[in-house]
Order: sequence, then structure tokens, then C-alpha cells
Amino acid sequence: MTMTMRAQAAIFLAMAGTAACARPGDPPKAEPATLFAVHLTKLDDFKALNAGTPSIELTPEQGGAMTVLRGSPPSRPGAFRVDGAPPAAGRYRWTLTIDAPGLTDRHDLGTVTVFPDEARAKAEAEKGLADDPAAIVYLKEQQWTNEFATAPVREAEWRTSIKVPAVIEPLSGGEAVVAAPASGRFTADSLVAIGTTVRSGQPLGRLEPRLSGTDDHATLASDAAQAHVALDSARAEQTRAERLLADRAVPARRAEDARRAVATAEARLRAADARLEQRDETLRSGGGAASGNAFTIRAPITGRVADVFATLGASYGEGAPLFKIVRTDRVELRAQIPAPDVEATRDLTDVAFEIPGRPGAVPLRTEHRHDAGVIDPKTGALPVQFEIQNPRGQLLVGQSGTAVLYKRDRLRGPTVPKAAVLLEAGRPYVFVQIGGERFARRYVEIATRDGDRIGLKSGVGLGDRVVTRGAYEVQLASAAKGLPAEGHVH
Repeated sequence: MTMTMRAQAAIFLAMAGTAACARPGDPPKAEPATLFAVHLTKLDDFKALNAGTPSIELTPEQGGAMTVLRGSPPSRPGAFRVDGAPPAAGRYRWTLTIDAPGLTDRHDLGTVTVFPDEARAKAEAEKGLADDPAAIVYLKEQQWTNEFATAPVREAEWRTSIKVPAVIEPLSGGEAVVAAPASGRFTADSLVAIGTTVRSGQPLGRLEPRLSGTDDHATLASDAAQAHVALDSARAEQTRAERLLADRAVPARRAEDARRAVATAEARLRAADARLEQRDETLRSGGGAASGNAFTIRAPITGRVADVFATLGASYGEGAPLFKIVRTDRVELRAQIPAPDVEATRDLTDVAFEIPGRPGAVPLRTEHRHDAGVIDPKTGALPVQFEIQNPRGQLLVGQSGTAVLYKRDRLRGPTVPKAAVLLEAGRPYVFVQIGGERFARRYVEIATRDGDRIGLKSGVGLGDRVVTRGAYEVQLASAAKGLPAEGHVH
């Protein structure tokens, strides 16, 4: 009697613990016998199983005694043999079992027919479907020696999202240019370097003012009085702006501008008072800046030094920029949301940022969202700012990328790991394992991307196994020519 199975030369079985491929060999003509070559792969690392013994159990569909064909230890890693006398002609349910150190596994192979003679077996086999000519052969021996892994297509819940262009910007009030409060010569014990983190109020250097011979006491006193008036006016405007902000009558930026105007007026008042004091001290002592009348230049905010314009010993006019400081522990993500999507993004659950060159999106901790409620006429989009924490400085001010805005809507459907999806001329596709050693390219339609998972609309079915590691090698195998029909010899 001859046993045949309607399957491909290598069958991959998606079961926990191990996977197998099985192929009946030609039975000896001297007496009824059957031979199977079995390949066993460990699914934890997709390497060859190199110990244990397999068995094949055949149970008649109509009931009766089970026939067990027992195998032997592997002739080489992953390659096992199972042989023995076949049962009587008929249909059977057959099962492959594996008994190995630390592992017992069982694979239901479906049904198989045992024919009474070889002629009938061959005739039935010719009725079967021919192998897919587009199938890619990638042998078990290649899978075991190269990086390789597969994962089943599962149904899962996805977060829906939209993607929009975005850029990282300083927080409102998180950028400051330190300017010279008066004309003079800049000095410091050492010049701070770009990238140095400084604290608010930390000294950055000193400015030794130049005292003009034409600046008499009356002129300097008048300058100080005008600076007092300017400061009082700036403080009054700040009070008014903060009151209007509390009533939501003006944007927050107006209050920020008012606070900066107060800080500038205070600096100018200090400069005017210092010049008047320096003149009087110079007349009393006959000294100059060395007599203790230099201005101490301090960092107005805590942040990193983004630029250094000052040079030791150089002279600068009043208002000349000396340093630029940017706060980096908290920044803003400025996203450009197209007008049709604005309403859909009013109630977001999460925000992430995709950066070119990085493998995955960076999850962001957003604490506040604000926008002006005005569409940008140039882009047709609404600029929206998200205040985010950036404790390790992984996001860089000025960095552009794509904001992923996750909505509350959720969907369910086929889901694969991100690593399984490849692109060809902009079309996404996956490699599906259709047999133990055979693969097919399937073009897919992407529904959404959610972290390391991709939800698909079409192209694969639940339970299909897709290649997640080694896709490039499978691609190369698709170009291989002249492989034998069975792929390899057992």
C-alpha cells in the first residue's frame, strides 16, 4: 500500500513549542513501508531542534486502532526520520508528536489517505493543485543558519491616528538673548561654552562700562529718571496684560511680552544707576571700572547655552547680544493640522513624534495644548502647540518630523509587527509563509500604524504567518533559479 498526502513538499505548522515539515519518501518495493523526513524548528529562536524523537500517529476516521510510526534522533540538527509499515487503506487523522529534553509537543496534521496501491496514489496526486510558480523557496537549512523569524497575523485593537508635519520649538518664555546692559568691555574668569547648562541667576561674565567725558551728573541723573519712568510704565502694562489674560481677553504671548518689557526696563534702570554711581565713584576715587563698578551678566533663565557671541576683552555697545540661552527640559511641539482634521483632533489620547532616521516614534508626555484658532493662510493648516516634557533632551529645538496624533476612536482587525511590512515602489507588502520552506509575497493595505504594530485592511488573513526577520534573505531567494523540486535532499 502507498501513503500520499495532499500537501506541499514542506509543511510549516504554526504550533506552540516547535514547528515541523514532513514529506513521505518512496516506499521500498520489497514490502509495504513508508518513510517521512521531518524538519523541526524551535519557535522561541527559530533554530533547529537538535535532540529528541518524533512519532506519527494515524487514527482511522471511522474508528479503530491507532497506528504509531516512531522516529529516531536527528541525523543532523533539525532533520529527523520517521518510518514503519503503513496501516490499511483508508482515511486517517494523523498527528506528529515530539518528545525532546524539556519539550513535549503535538501537531495535528489533518487528514491523510492511504491507498491500496501506488497507481491509485499517483492518479490521485495528479488531480491535486500544482505548486504556485510564484512561490519563493527558502530552505530550512537557510532559515536555521540566518537571522529568521515569523509571527502570526492576529486580531487586535488599534488606536486610530493622523500624521501631520511638526517641529520642536522653545517653550514660550523658554528662549532668552542676554544683551549688554551698557556700552563697555566684556570680561570673565572663563567663557562658558556652547551646550553648557546654566541656572537662572548664574553669573556669565562682567561688563566694564565706558564712561564718556561728556556725561555730566545732570545728564546721567536725567537718564536714570527716564529709566524709572519707563520701568513704572512697563510694570503698569504688565499688570494690565495679566489681568486681561486672566479674563481670557488677550493671548498669553501678550503677557509674556509685557514681562520681558519689565525685565528690559529693569536692566536699563540698573545700567543708568550704575553709570551715575560709577561717575561719582570715579570722581571720588580717581579710579575707573576696576573700582568695582562692572556689571555682572547673569543668566535670566535655566537652560542650555545655544550660542556665545561674547569674546573676552572685546567691547560692545548697549543692547549687543552676548549669549543665547534655550530651555530644553520642556519644549513645544508645533504641529500643522489640516483644517478638515482640526475637529477630529480636539480630543486626543496620545501624541508621538516620528524623527527621520529613528526606527520608531517617540511617545510624548503632553501637559497643555493651545492654539490661536486662526488658520495659517500659507499652509491652510492650524498651528497647534503641545507643551511636552523633555527631561533627557532627546528632542532638539528646531528638529522637524511628523507628529502622530492618536484619537479616541479604536478599531479591530488583522495586526502584524511593524518589522513584517516592507515597501516596493511605495507599495507595502509582507512575506507570508505558505509552507515550511515556501513563501509568497502579499501586497497589503495599511489601516493604521500604532507603535510597533500595523493594522491591515487587506492582503493577509488571521493565522497567516509573516516573516519578521530575514525578509531580505527571502527576497534574495526569490531570484534563485534551478532549485530542485524538493528544495533539498534528506
